[in-house]
Amino acid sequence: MPATTRLAVLAIALFAAAALPASADPQKCEPLVPLTLEAVQTVIKDGATATVQVPLVDGYVKDCPDHGWITLLGGELDLMVFKGLRNANGGQPTQDGVNYLARALLRSDVFHNAGASTSDNRYNVATGRSDYNTLDYNIAATSRRAIIDELATLAVGSVVHPYLTGTVPLECKGWLTSDVQTVSYKIDTAEEKVLLPFVEAGAEACRTARTQSDRFPLALKAKAYMKLIEKGIVSDRAEVERMLIAAEGDVKDFLGPDGYRSLLFGEEDANQLKKLIRKHGVHTGEGPATIDRSLWFTKEYIGSEVAVRSLAASFGDYWTPLASGDTDAAAEEVARARSRFSVYIIELRKQGAEAGFPEETSKMLAETLTAFQKGDIGPPETMNQKPIPPWLLTVLINLTKPPEPAPTE
Repeated sequence: MPATTRLAVLAIALFAAAALPASADPQKCEPLVPLTLEAVQTVIKDGATATVQVPLVDGYVKDCPDHGWITLLGGELDLMVFKGLRNANGGQPTQDGVNYLARALLRSDVFHNAGASTSDNRYNVATGRSDYNTLDYNIAATSRRAIIDELATLAVGSVVHPYLTGTVPLECKGWLTSDVQTVSYKIDTAEEKVLLPFVEAGAEACRTARTQSDRFPLALKAKAYMKLIEKGIVSDRAEVERMLIAAEGDVKDFLGPDGYRSLLFGEEDANQLKKLIRKHGVHTGEGPATIDRSLWFTKEYIGSEVAVRSLAASFGDYWTPLASGDTDAAAEEVARARSRFSVYIIELRKQGAEAGFPEETSKMLAETLTAFQKGDIGPPETMNQKPIPPWLLTVLINLTKPPEPAPTE
């Protein structure tokens, strides 16, 4: 049986067992907390004692299966055993080690599902050692991140725990947001795309969560998609478009109806997403698609319909009511506004020439200006303005022509 299958069978069995925890007697279990902690401390100091301490702690967990700290510490010990077996095997995980790691995950789950009375903070726990004697949420969270990190590493190596497959039903509670964050941050290569289904499933589970912080997996999914596209790991055009459209929708759902931004997906993230959408010519909003100016004068887009449409849309930034003469502004102000339009055309002509397309740029600029002047193309806000006067159109089209080469002596 392949390692992946063996792990799946083990994990499913353990999930079933964990679904029906026995009830623990607080008077019996609380005295076991310092004993469990001391067992973990002992293994940290001397790994060789694991063969003694692990069965001991297993007994504590068996007696108190729904006690937050006893099961959490038992999971921490399982994590240590996994690492020890892997290190003893030349850095390669063993099946026994993987089984311990799967059990560590389940024991960590119990901590989050346990009542506050068994998982609240414990300060200055009395053990035979003087270190690691405070148990608080940070200890539990650090342990959980380490477990998920190891499971993610195994998944990249083809041993995928069911929890990370994206096929196990998820609920937006407990460790899920933290787990999605841990996994999403590891997605950095083509091989690590195997982790995407879990991030996607986590995002869907939290899509309608009440608070923005609970919807954080949506932002994490969007960031993972953006990173893969930025790095060129995802380059297929259809997949790029799917991811960017999904990312925009995820961010919208994450921010909520008020659009309130936070550090979880800030202005810099939003601008980067917009940049990627423009760069790849993805159409996500209403109306015809447009592309970024950086693409207009490229081999792929020069003279194309989408480049012409995008160019005409940009004319609206210069053919303003002031430039068109639709205001009561003085003639000097109108002239300055039209001069800015002329300078813009010169800048575009130069950009196209420097890109190696002087003739193609001249043709695209002239045709777009003519269509814009007729009202055949352009942004909606310019359609009710006065058109470019014929004399100014002639000037602008002359400005589109490539400069004459300097005479040679």
